[in-house]
Amino acid sequence: MRVGFIGPSYTSRSTAVADEECINFFAETLESQGSVVPSKSYGGQTAGAVRNYYGTPGLSVFSALPDKPARGGYWTGTRCFFVGGTQLIELAANGTQTARGAVASDGQAVSIAASNIQLLIVSAGKAYCYTLATDVLVEVTSSLAGIPVRADYSDGYFIVCFANSNKFQMSGILDGITWPGVQVNAISVFPENITSIIVNHRELWVFGSGHAQPYQDTGSVEIFDVIPGALIEMGNAATFAPTRLDNSIFWIGEDERGARVAWRSQGYTPVRVSTHAVETDLSSYADISKLVAYSYQDGGHLFWVLYIPGAQWSWVFDVSESLWHKRAQWVNGQWKPHYSWNHIYAFGKHLVGDWNSGNVYELNLSNLTDSGNLIRRLRRTPIISDEMAWIYHADLTIDFDTGLGPQPPLLDGNNAPRQPQAMLRWSDNRGKTWSNQHIADCGFAGQYNVRSVWRRLGRSRYRVYELSVTDPIAWTVIDAYLRINS
Repeated sequence: MRVGFIGPSYTSRSTAVADEECINFFAETLESQGSVVPSKSYGGQTAGAVRNYYGTPGLSVFSALPDKPARGGYWTGTRCFFVGGTQLIELAANGTQTARGAVASDGQAVSIAASNIQLLIVSAGKAYCYTLATDVLVEVTSSLAGIPVRADYSDGYFIVCFANSNKFQMSGILDGITWPGVQVNAISVFPENITSIIVNHRELWVFGSGHAQPYQDTGSVEIFDVIPGALIEMGNAATFAPTRLDNSIFWIGEDERGARVAWRSQGYTPVRVSTHAVETDLSSYADISKLVAYSYQDGGHLFWVLYIPGAQWSWVFDVSESLWHKRAQWVNGQWKPHYSWNHIYAFGKHLVGDWNSGNVYELNLSNLTDSGNLIRRLRRTPIISDEMAWIYHADLTIDFDTGLGPQPPLLDGNNAPRQPQAMLRWSDNRGKTWSNQHIADCGFAGQYNVRSVWRRLGRSRYRVYELSVTDPIAWTVIDAYLRINS
């Protein structure tokens, strides 16, 4: 029988309820109905519900910035910029660097907005304007009405919001160097300070800690005015949480009733996209105000990535599948967040900045390691039970795409060739304690019909299986099948 092997990361408050885990795998729905057995209940007309796993993309160094961390980047369509520590760096298509100026650094993310002639960079409470034609970077903080924390651009205006303030300010038209004092707007439709801003479909969304208000450019003296009837009774918990994705805005909510729920906009209505498992994990952190989110599209999947400083992993929402998974690095026996915390698509590549170094990586499914570091991939199944009755587990077959071992082959501890291997362990008390690891081979190069089977697995009332792999191959999991004895 199938055991629901392909699924999300979903660990509830009690592992006795749900202990599913999915780290460094992402699911993909099978869109072809001809490649499954039509006589099976999960084939034929319901083939659209069949999913498989692919390994998440690995990393290769595109460019190592001279200062760290890699705090954010921007692609103008022809030119690529990254801020590494205190340096604004322009990157060429081959990764070579040209220094373009210095900015303040607090080690946190930067906000970069752009017109067709200038960049506006908000970094460590200061703002800088970079003119593309002259390659001149100037600080403009003294012209602003507060300490800037985030920037965006719409209709010829750069827009910034400020720390501990209910105001936002607009630049001169097509001029990020000039900031008229009269072009400062104060929020009047909600009482709290502004936590973030973002532009989507030429609408300026202004977030507080308990509300959000979309504005539009009306051409009035105020330039941007409140859109009547669009006040949203849901605020935002982190300055860098709001993200454009799938023609919507995604953010982490907060209001007078509570916080730590992920939302997306549907018109002016917030729609919950997080699960209780995601919310339980987000609620476990003392502070998520430094959370940083980014989005990207790869192979038809729209991903929303949440980096939380000090967490064990990064959360990723796959909009196309409506499933959450985690991405992480395995360091000295512990999980740490994925290396990336920002993204741009430049030179036909997905480029991401490292929160812990100055590296700018290329994120690519063809990269089978994280810049030479093995990627540990893990899947933990739903609890297998039958109303507390004993279940006798004869064998478990995991249907890998086998025979993808590298050439020359991997080597074991005795320097002898070995096949890629998968490790399986299980819990008979719903994730409280675990068995030893049991290894199965996955085929040398060209051994495409190898089956990965674990036999004589004992009996259990509450069995959870955990699969992990680390070998640098293109891991694909089609499904898993459990044979039960009466």
